[in-house]
Amino acid sequence: MMPRMWPCERLATIDSTQRELLRRLTSAPSQHRDPFGLWTTAQTQGIGSHGRQWIDSRGGLAMSLGWPESVRPWPAAPNPAWPLRLSLAVMQTLEEFFQLTDAMLGVKWPNDIMARGRKLGGVLVSRHQIQGRWWLIAGIGINFSWPSPPDINRPVIALEDLGVTQAPTETIVMALSAAVEGLCEHSELDDAKAWVDEFHRRDLYANQRVVVIHPVSGEPLAAGRNCGVIHSGALRLEIDGAERLIEVGELSLRGDRVA
Repeated sequence: MMPRMWPCERLATIDSTQRELLRRLTSAPSQHRDPFGLWTTAQTQGIGSHGRQWIDSRGGLAMSLGWPESVRPWPAAPNPAWPLRLSLAVMQTLEEFFQLTDAMLGVKWPNDIMARGRKLGGVLVSRHQIQGRWWLIAGIGINFSWPSPPDINRPVIALEDLGVTQAPTETIVMALSAAVEGLCEHSELDDAKAWVDEFHRRDLYANQRVVVIHPVSGEPLAAGRNCGVIHSGALRLEIDGAERLIEVGELSLRGDRVA
């Protein structure tokens, strides 16, 4: 079955596509019964992981997609592997759309899209109850260019640095939307082995020594070998011969060389 193509509205400028999508859902829930999205190339106060601000490249894409859980209902809490699966889907869509090789892009647990060891984009998934109905909102940010590189402690990169000169358009937006819709409509989220293996294959720090840090303070909390992930999205960290699971949303990950 072909995707229905969730409608995605372009905004000239906005503080945050996620905030705006949530505002529309809460202010007029009866008008929003089906999945929809918003996107812009001018976001002023984007939302990053753990409540941090998303640093806008002033030359990138910010989009948010919202869908009710009835599109693909879960028996209890939503699948915590959403950030991992979506980051894989976004990465693969960028590769196909811009004809990039898989040697150029990768992922970093749990939700970063990487290129040449630097952050190219990311995915943030949140869950909201609105008048008794649960919605999932996926925020996607992609750096297309960096007219003025930011002074931050995380190395970043843009598609422009990879030779991509095409600006964000509705075409790539719809390709990303279709990728997200595909995960909602089909059983790929249940095919744990396939995506777990693929995430490990494309993980920038697979089989390497890594450090898990507090997402706010940046304090190192544990170090060990990255052994991959399990179907829930948790990271398998080997410490002194024993394996410990690090849950999605609990901590952030850095390569030991940059800790």
